[in-house]
Amino acid sequence: MKQVFYSVLLLLFCFSSCDKSLTENTLSSLDNFDNLNGSLDVNRQKTSEYIAVFGDIQYLTNSKHIDIYRSSLDWIQDKSDKGWRFSAIFHTGDITMSNELSQWRSFYEATTPIAKDIPFISMIGDHDYTWEDGIHIENRLSTHFNEFVQFQLSKEQVVDYFEDGRMENVVVKKDIHGQRLDFLFLEFGPRNEVVEWADSYVKTHPNQLFIVLTHEYLEKGGGRRKQALKMASRLKNTTYTTPDILWDRLIKCNDNIRAVLCGHVGGLYALTIETNDYGREIPQIQHNIQSPDYRYDNWLMLWEFPAASDSANVSIYNTKTGKYYDDAAVLFKFGYRDKTVSY
Repeated sequence: MKQVFYSVLLLLFCFSSCDKSLTENTLSSLDNFDNLNGSLDVNRQKTSEYIAVFGDIQYLTNSKHIDIYRSSLDWIQDKSDKGWRFSAIFHTGDITMSNELSQWRSFYEATTPIAKDIPFISMIGDHDYTWEDGIHIENRLSTHFNEFVQFQLSKEQVVDYFEDGRMENVVVKKDIHGQRLDFLFLEFGPRNEVVEWADSYVKTHPNQLFIVLTHEYLEKGGGRRKQALKMASRLKNTTYTTPDILWDRLIKCNDNIRAVLCGHVGGLYALTIETNDYGREIPQIQHNIQSPDYRYDNWLMLWEFPAASDSANVSIYNTKTGKYYDDAAVLFKFGYRDKTVSY
């Protein structure tokens, strides 16, 4: 009877609305994800391609806790040495607590070895700027971001810049099993002109697929962030684009955008799925490790792209304990080549 109940629950969840949010509590209430989605095995691990995603690491990039961050990098390197195919390492923004040079240097020293083998590309977060009065970002140039994220291999992946030589707004080219998949990195609270540039680029490349990455986008429990927007309270002397406007002006109206990834708020992750103007389900994914429950631990989001699949499997793994979040080798999967999302 329980199995029938959960089957009905899943069907109702998937088809009742085009605006669906999954929180940690919702996901943990659905049992036995491995039976629903299948577990990873050794053969798949070596034929799949992976993207590793770090949540906000601002509590780790200091001398006291840098070894926690470094140990997760070592785990990725070890798996890569054993045959796992990592296409990239992404980071959701907030490398530092408040643009401190000591944290930037700590991050750079820890990241440089693996960035020589695997492209490491980060969003910029609000904590990566100088807050002139302790609250406001008076100038978007008040950051050491570009001094410490310009890894050579990472720059080789960039096919377009909004501003020459600056990594806040870039298009990153990747090939997943021989098919082009581009990642569109946007700054914290993207300026109007940045969104116009991004929209133009996506529209003039209709045969390419895109995933959008920006720091502040989803709320902790899912759903686009509307209240207490840090971009509204912190950014001065600049325009900015709220998550709702970004959805309307860029994501919803371009069918070749297949997903969104963000960080910023507490909670290990959230997932919101909405339908774009073409009837396609678009997963909007948040991953962050800054909240007290997770900030000094080794949680890492993994996107697995199996060789014989048009979908990406998303999981969250603890590189220290060797355990998956909720014991689920696949929390959910989304079709980056079609419109399937399943749990």
